[in-house]
Amino acid sequence: MEAFVVIALIGIGLLAAELLLPTGGILALLGIAGLVVGGILTLGSNDNAADWIGGALITLAVLSAITFFFITRKVVRTTRLLPKRAGTEEMVGGEAEARSEIDPTGKVFMRGTLWSARLADGVGPVRFGDRVKVEAVDGLTLVVRPIPTPAEPQITNRTNQGAS
Repeated sequence: MEAFVVIALIGIGLLAAELLLPTGGILALLGIAGLVVGGILTLGSNDNAADWIGGALITLAVLSAITFFFITRKVVRTTRLLPKRAGTEEMVGGEAEARSEIDPTGKVFMRGTLWSARLADGVGPVRFGDRVKVEAVDGLTLVVRPIPTPAEPQITNRTNQGAS
């Protein structure tokens, strides 16, 4: 196997790995460089198809570089606008399940963990099993508000009430 084939395959492999791994573009740049080097080596070889293979590898490298440039700019611009949230800040707005009666304090289950909880101001008690929404995090205590459940349809027994 010729050297340009090995280098080009490594370059393609590095470009594919960049899609799957969070390397920040290092593998993409190495893959593009590998395609360019493979294309240059191909143009210098005596192979019958060297002219079009070398040109194709260099064209692929240029197209990959242009694509990488525009996609990276778009990704960076999009992720820069996202709020920086981690840990307990991420829990605000989430739902939990009451694992005890909460009146005014109790326990809720959220994301695989049992948390202490207290009711938000102006809220009535919560029963075991009810769904609650996390409004704030105060240390290791979640401040919660019950999520209203849809009203159950009332079944009425209507009989014909005619004149007797």
